[in-house]
Amino acid sequence: MSAFATCRCYHFLGLPDVDVFGIFGLHGRAQGRMSEASPNPSTWYRYMDSANTFSTSQSLTSNPEFIVVGAGLAGLAAASTLNQAGKEALVLEAGDAVGGRVRTDWDSGFTLDRGFQVLLTAYPELGRHINLSSLKLRPFVRGVAVWEGDRFIELIDPRISPLRLGAALRTSTLARGDRLRLVRLAVRLRMSSAGFVDRADDCSTGEFLRGWGFSERAMKSLWEPLFSGIQLTPALEGSARLACLILRCLILGPAAIPAQGMQAIPDQLASTLPAGSIRLESEVEAINGAHLLLRNGAKLSARKLIMATQGTVAAKLVGAEIGTTRAQWYAYFSTAEAPSQSSAIHLFPAGDGPCRNLAILSNVAPEYGSGSEALIVVAGPAASDEPPLMEARTQLRRNLGNQTQSWRLLKAGIVQEAQPGFAPNTPLVKTQDCHPEIVVAGDHRTTPSIQGALLSGRLAAQRAMANS
Repeated sequence: MSAFATCRCYHFLGLPDVDVFGIFGLHGRAQGRMSEASPNPSTWYRYMDSANTFSTSQSLTSNPEFIVVGAGLAGLAAASTLNQAGKEALVLEAGDAVGGRVRTDWDSGFTLDRGFQVLLTAYPELGRHINLSSLKLRPFVRGVAVWEGDRFIELIDPRISPLRLGAALRTSTLARGDRLRLVRLAVRLRMSSAGFVDRADDCSTGEFLRGWGFSERAMKSLWEPLFSGIQLTPALEGSARLACLILRCLILGPAAIPAQGMQAIPDQLASTLPAGSIRLESEVEAINGAHLLLRNGAKLSARKLIMATQGTVAAKLVGAEIGTTRAQWYAYFSTAEAPSQSSAIHLFPAGDGPCRNLAILSNVAPEYGSGSEALIVVAGPAASDEPPLMEARTQLRRNLGNQTQSWRLLKAGIVQEAQPGFAPNTPLVKTQDCHPEIVVAGDHRTTPSIQGALLSGRLAAQRAMANS
């Protein structure tokens, strides 16, 4: 029997969407040291032609009311918030495109996000900034596939098909007590608007789940690979408060990817801004208050500056507080035939090897494949500066068989600073700024996620306007 032969079983309770605050984490949002394929011309020029949003640093001519440094999701959300309030804002981006850590490359007909990334569709901040229907979202199945020892077993929301509930009761992945605890936890999360773990009661995710009585098998087969993929933690040392917010988000809506890649998210945000408001290839070299010196020698000033870069850049330029960061390794493979029809995220048990997550992306979004070949991604927390390809190949062959030897490597890399760390007792929002004229934004100021980036950008813009 193929290791991908799946039995569809029970996962989380499916519950109606409700609005919540401050959720969450995300599979490897990322930018890193990697070879970059050319951007998709149709996407790039569509935004250039329709909005004329982008220009180069050579066209800088005036000092705006607000300057936003960084055109990642936090910077774009800040600029969008300012624009909606009728404020003039200029966005400076050091790179050649918007997106920050949410970027996509196109190579040989494949859509390759920079790192394994997904969008959790229940993020409450999305509705303020993103037209989800325009993204043409392709959802993963509501559930996960866990390793049963010789094959993957899909633990699926029974609302998809009530007949699948019977298979759940026969799986050995979760003991009967684990299944009951999972139901209780899901109900508790649904009833709480904030995940029900207060900051004062926060602890490690592992301590929290063991406190609920989950078996060691459930910890290794489900919880550790799930959260090591989302939070990039090697084990379960991350915040239980954040873990509960993540789980609540997964209960409320599916994970998904846009048909044209994750970069469709920042591209859509950028397309709503006024013409010429984003200046690409405009790296900031020094900052003194709200006065900026660019690497090309240009000087700019503004009433308020919003620093919406990665934490390390904000620390270097404006002395912002910096915490720990986590890295992700990833690899994309093509194969003539998909190993299964599953559209779930597959979880490898802790201690089995460097691969923690696997997804057949072309099953989820056919646009990600080349048309003639399927696309598979594997990923996990990075322990070094090089992707562990040899160890990963060994793990894949051991678990999935010789078929993996024919998988062709398309791209692999390390995503440095893929996420800021979020230890127990970390506040959900950090509002203390380092200078009266500077407001700092980024998911390192909130929660490590797309939700956190968008929220921090909006809050930073609101603080900047209130104090200007």
